[in-house]
Amino acid sequence: MSLKVAVFMLALLCVCCVHRCVCFPNGSVAFSCGNMMPVHPPFTPSTSSPPFTVSTSAATYRPGDVITVTLAVVDNSSSQFQGFLLQARSRAQQALLWPVGKFTNINASQVTALHCKNIQNSTVSQASGDKKNEVRLSWEAPSSRNYGDVYFSATLVQDYSSFWVGLNSSSVKLDVSGSSAAAVSSSSALLFINLLSLTVYY
Repeated sequence: MSLKVAVFMLALLCVCCVHRCVCFPNGSVAFSCGNMMPVHPPFTPSTSSPPFTVSTSAATYRPGDVITVTLAVVDNSSSQFQGFLLQARSRAQQALLWPVGKFTNINASQVTALHCKNIQNSTVSQASGDKKNEVRLSWEAPSSRNYGDVYFSATLVQDYSSFWVGLNSSSVKLDVSGSSAAAVSSSSALLFINLLSLTVYY
């Protein structure tokens, strides 16, 4: 075997090994929790218009609400996606890039749950490299109101060389009407008690 052929075979072997090591069809990509960037050398995220959408079943939420998040191929597109990475993030704290809330009702045969930032089930990805037209996921809002409005950020992988990072849903706004009503009710009750005590005193 000539030196050229040997070098070529070695290079080919390295490329194949790298492809197998960095392309994770089972979705075990916790190292991408922050930037949500697939490791697919030498390829970089596509800048073309994505053939996929990220949508939600509700435009508002209250603490503890469960919302359906849908990853889907755009209408009239022949594209499909093999992989995805999805998490909710806070508009108020978006500079931190921390996941918010958790995903529930996870079908382990279709979805891999990741514990990004040590938050259980805070991020989800694919469980296999099968081609998909749509994936629906259930997300449970945090019990605290501290996160404000949230949005869902996704990475969608069409194939090893074609993927999109930072596909975001519209904002899901925190519904503060309940807390306002409670505050008004509490204030009214307190006023009534004060007036009652004054009446009794005089």
